[in-house]
Amino acid sequence: MEKSELVRIAKKNDIESFYHLWKLCFEDSDRFCSWLFQNRFFPDYSVCLEKDGEILSAMQGVPYNIQVREKVLEGVMLCGVSTHPSHRQKGYMRKIFTFEMDLLRRKGVLLAVHTPAVLGSYFAYGHYPVADAAYIQGKRKVEKRDDFIILEKSQWPALFPLYKANIGESYSGALRRTKQEFLRKCEDYVSDGGRCIVFQDTIIQGYAFYYLMENQLICPEAVANPGFYNALLEEIFALAKGREVLVKLPPDIDTSQQFGTKKCYPKGVAGVCNIGAILKKMEIYCPYAVEFCDPIVPENNGIFSFDGTKVCEKPAIKIDAGHFLGVIMGYASLEEVKPFVTIFNQEGYDFINQALPKCKCYIIDEY
Repeated sequence: MEKSELVRIAKKNDIESFYHLWKLCFEDSDRFCSWLFQNRFFPDYSVCLEKDGEILSAMQGVPYNIQVREKVLEGVMLCGVSTHPSHRQKGYMRKIFTFEMDLLRRKGVLLAVHTPAVLGSYFAYGHYPVADAAYIQGKRKVEKRDDFIILEKSQWPALFPLYKANIGESYSGALRRTKQEFLRKCEDYVSDGGRCIVFQDTIIQGYAFYYLMENQLICPEAVANPGFYNALLEEIFALAKGREVLVKLPPDIDTSQQFGTKKCYPKGVAGVCNIGAILKKMEIYCPYAVEFCDPIVPENNGIFSFDGTKVCEKPAIKIDAGHFLGVIMGYASLEEVKPFVTIFNQEGYDFINQALPKCKCYIIDEY
C-alpha cells in the first residue's frame, strides 16, 4: 500500500465525503440520498480508503439480526460499496473488503449479507449467493377501481406483524427487524416517492410499497399472509391502470399466471465473518470436522468441529467458508456445491449433507 493510502474505519464527519461518493457512483435521487445518510449512516460499521485526504473507495455496514434457519445471528447488511470512477482497477475494493470483514469480526458480527447489482463481483471475496428473488412482470388491464386503501405513516405499525410472520421468521437470510427498524424501512421507500397500498378484508392481509411512474409501476416489496398474494397482486395491477408492472416477491410464492411472467434470480449474497462462531450458534449435531478456506478472513482458515472450535483431527471435507455458508443458510445442499468440495471421508460427507437440508431463503431488503 502506498504511504499516502489509508484504509480506516469511517468517522461521523466523513458523512459528506461518503455522500458525494455515493452520488457519483449510483443513480439515486438527492431526496433518497439525503434521507439515507441522515438515517442509515453507521460509521462504526463502515470503512473507507483515503488517499491524499480524499476518500476514493468506501463501503457501509448497517447492523441487523439475521434469521438463519431457526436461529438468529448477529450480522450486518452491506451497502454503498463503491470506488471513485477515476480510481478503479487499482485493487482498492479488495483492500476495503478485507478491512471491513476484519472490523466486523472484531465487533462480534458473524455474517454479512447484501444484494448487489452484479453478484459475481463479490465471489472473489468469498461472498456467494444465499437467496433468490422472484419478479412478476407484465401489463394487464384490471377493471377500474376506486377503493384502493393507501396507508399513511401513522398506520404503518399495523404492517409489522405481517413482515415479522411472513418474512423475518419465515426465510433464512431475512433480516429480523425490530418494529423501529421496520418503520425506518417504510420511511426509506417513501423518502423517494414511494407509497403503500394494502389488501384487507376484516384485517390487513397484505401490503405493497410501490413507485408509480408515467409508464411503469415498480413494487420492491410485497408481503401477504398465506393465500392472499394473488389478491394483493390484483390490487397492484388495478392500481397500475394498464402500465407495465414489476413486482418483487419471495421465490416460493405460487401466483396466478394471469399477472405476467415470473422469473427467479439469485439476488442476495453473504460472506463469513466468523465461521467458528456461526457453527457454535447454529447448534448442529455432527461428529465430523470440516476444513475451511477463506481468501479474506484468515481466522476462518483451518479445521473446525461443529461446536465451532478449531481441532487437529482429520476433516471429512474441505470447502471454502463462503460456499459452506450457503449450505448452512439452506440456500444450497452440500451436494449442489460438490464441485467446490474435497471429500476425505464419504460417510462424513453424507452425514453433513443430510444434517443441513435446503430451506426457504429470501432477502427482501437492500438497506
